[in-house]
Amino acid sequence: MAEESVNNIRETTRNLLKLNRRMIKDEETNSRRSIQEIRITKETVTDIANKLKTKTSISISDLQTLKNGLIEDSANIEVVLSTHGALRGIIRELTGHNVKKQCAAAGCCCNLALGDSRACITIAKAAGSYLTAALDNLTTELAVTCAWTLGNLAGANAKVCDILISQGALAKLSEFNTNENFQDAALYALVHFTYQLKDDLRSDHLSRILQTLLKLETTMESAKLLFILSCHKDFSESITEELLQKILEDLQISMEHHILKCSQIKICCELIYLIRSLANMHKIYDVILNYFTLHNMAEAFKKLLNSNKYVSDSTLWLLGNLFNFCDDKQFFSMLTI
Repeated sequence: MAEESVNNIRETTRNLLKLNRRMIKDEETNSRRSIQEIRITKETVTDIANKLKTKTSISISDLQTLKNGLIEDSANIEVVLSTHGALRGIIRELTGHNVKKQCAAAGCCCNLALGDSRACITIAKAAGSYLTAALDNLTTELAVTCAWTLGNLAGANAKVCDILISQGALAKLSEFNTNENFQDAALYALVHFTYQLKDDLRSDHLSRILQTLLKLETTMESAKLLFILSCHKDFSESITEELLQKILEDLQISMEHHILKCSQIKICCELIYLIRSLANMHKIYDVILNYFTLHNMAEAFKKLLNSNKYVSDSTLWLLGNLFNFCDDKQFFSMLTI
């Protein structure tokens, strides 16, 4: 019965997330276009796709126009993918020697990856290995855009994730990186990989990602990733004492910040994800409850119970789990004072 309750906890928390995929738009190019030219037509996209398939020299402007056209009308994604050789042409520019063209081509891939699962499977098979290799590129814009692209692809479904994993994408994205922009993009991608894979995420990948989270400052995106990982069946066995200590310390900081500064009408900070993550750690509830007691956190929790619905519901969820699974009730008596 207890194991069934824990499984229900994991499935319910997974359902809290609604993830969106990222689009790359060239605002500078848009600002230079007249009002009459703002809409990129299907004919323009077709012309650029035909240039790509014939190995004709293509300009950076054409690639930027294509990049924007792919998000103005999703039908343009099908135009490119149905033009035999066009995707290969984009990959040719992605792997070329002109850095500006490489970045623009990566932007095209990123927006192509906003297509349906069939489109993403096609792109992953053709471009996944090149996008993964570009994660090591010294040009930050290129590496970051490729990380966003892999995240968009992973967001399609688990089958696409499996293709990308076989190409080394997940292992590379799981590595710690000192560049803040790249790490943000990598976190975005990891959120999509882990959300799609659920319990099929391999234990070695789970451990590697947790090691990287230990080194990162806690943000909304890193807390969201932690929250998804906490739903994994092997999470409680994989989390280290050091990471648990970090989560508990970050929880205290986040609680104080939320109480003093946060909006009361929405999910406004990482707090809700930290609370929900702890609520999923059923095998170490005693350790968590002991920390709350030793650090006199009852008053802070009482304030959270009077916060917005998202926070108060999550707080009740955590406290309810601790009450039901732990023998020590001292902390709960402090909540009633």
